[in-house]
This record gives sequence, C-alpha cells and structure tokens, in this order.
Amino acid sequence: MTDLDFTEIGEKIKKRRKALGVTQEYIANGLDVNSSHISNIECGRSNPSLTALVKIANLLTCSVDCFIGGEYTYRPESEKDGNVDNYIMEKLKFCDLEKKKKILKIIDLL
Repeated sequence: MTDLDFTEIGEKIKKRRKALGVTQEYIANGLDVNSSHISNIECGRSNPSLTALVKIANLLTCSVDCFIGGEYTYRPESEKDGNVDNYIMEKLKFCDLEKKKKILKIIDLL
C-alpha cells in the first residue's frame, strides 16, 4: 500500500469548504483546534487523523469518502468500464446545494 496523498486530501477539504462558503475558523472551532492547523491540513503540511477527517466531513456535510475516495486502488468492474454514474457523482460532490438544484432542473429537461 502506498501512503495517502494528504496534499490532495487537503485540497479536497479546502475545495469543499469554499464551495459551502465556510471559513477555516469555523472548521477549527468544530475541531477545537487553531485555524492555522486547518490551514496546514489544507496545504498538506499536517496530516489529519481519522477522527479529525470524520469531524471535518460532518462539518462540511459530506462523507469522508469525498476526501479520500481517490485513494482507493480497488475498483469494481463496473467502475473499470467507465461507469458514467460514478463520474457524475464524483463531480457533484463539490457542488453547493444551489448548483445541485440547477443541475437537477437540467436533468429533468432532458
């Protein structure tokens, strides 16, 4: 097994946080840490614990898989074949609620 790419995980946390319009201070308060620690996680300078990842995911109303899903090396056959549903879901993870509503309207029009 290779090490987790904490720089990429931090970038995903930052992207989700910004999509929701949430500050680093909000996340830091939820974890009872200094906001500079959240900055370090987002930049890949600090590695969050599993407990911290779960708390961050809860604060950002998503699953931990939103941050670490790309780290899996196992792929079911359906994903290996280029499952479009999974690709769409991956893209939607970082959309805020308003964007998701707009996308749903577009899908309904199709």
